[in-house]
Amino acid sequence: MEFGFTEAQEKLRGEIREFFMKELPEDYEAGFNSMMGKEVQSWWMRLKEKAIEKGYYVPGWPSEYGGSGFTEMEQCILDEEQGHFGVTWPDFLGLHLVAPSLMMFGTEEQKKRWIPPIAKGETVCFEAFTEPNAGSDEANIGCRAEENGDHFVFNGQKVFISGWYKPTWLFTLARTRDIVPKHKGLSLFLIPADLPGISFRPLSTMGGGRQNYVFFDNVKVPKDNLLGQLHFGFYHAMQVFEFERRMTGDAAGGKRLLQELIAFCRETSSNGQPLLENPDIRKNLAKLAVENEVQRLAGWYSAWRFTQREKLGPVPG
Repeated sequence: MEFGFTEAQEKLRGEIREFFMKELPEDYEAGFNSMMGKEVQSWWMRLKEKAIEKGYYVPGWPSEYGGSGFTEMEQCILDEEQGHFGVTWPDFLGLHLVAPSLMMFGTEEQKKRWIPPIAKGETVCFEAFTEPNAGSDEANIGCRAEENGDHFVFNGQKVFISGWYKPTWLFTLARTRDIVPKHKGLSLFLIPADLPGISFRPLSTMGGGRQNYVFFDNVKVPKDNLLGQLHFGFYHAMQVFEFERRMTGDAAGGKRLLQELIAFCRETSSNGQPLLENPDIRKNLAKLAVENEVQRLAGWYSAWRFTQREKLGPVPG
């Protein structure tokens, strides 16, 4: 089966690609946003303002939140082009996870308070779910949030939390009651990252990236920072993952890197012949190409399935 896009969608893709080709410097490298420093951050802020003017920053959001009316498929075309060029906004998680989640199950007051700063690029959100003794098994989360008057008291630890910039908010799950089954005792919160008792420790990765440890030591979080229903956080998190797993930009970025690797193998020789003529290397490159295409199709299937969720319901387990 061959998948394709409409003429209007291809036109949009061309416009988006032209925008980034014009605005990104010739020596731009993917991951440039990961570098720290005022000059780099200032450059990203200028690019962000231009993207807002074009309607490319929050294009799929409702107009009342600054959106441009993009459909889900159009949003994913934009994501794919940004992935190709290696453009990752500092508040990528706020744009793609936090704000859409607020629109689904946040209160009106929470939407008015938290969505506009995200739309203006004034925030950086960390998704703080993973824990040392639970990994990504959300039902076994151990970080606790005990009710105490008009606030919750947080204690616990998160690990492998992605992000280079200092966060504004932590989008996190915590255990709010002990119950069997365990997943019915979790709640979802959006927490100011500068509250007393919150600390961070960087965790460098083999690929040159950065993760973080996040520690909560008797952190007082106002009850207004609870998202959705109390003890219903596991179900809210599953909705969040629906946004997270349909990212089409990852495969596009992977394809660009693969193309660069192929070019390197074509231009680099070993024992008098280009690496690309080595059968083992060609086999591994072909395997990477197949895996990348599978990832691309899975992303687009998820995007399409998201557009049909009301008609088709949840994906069968």
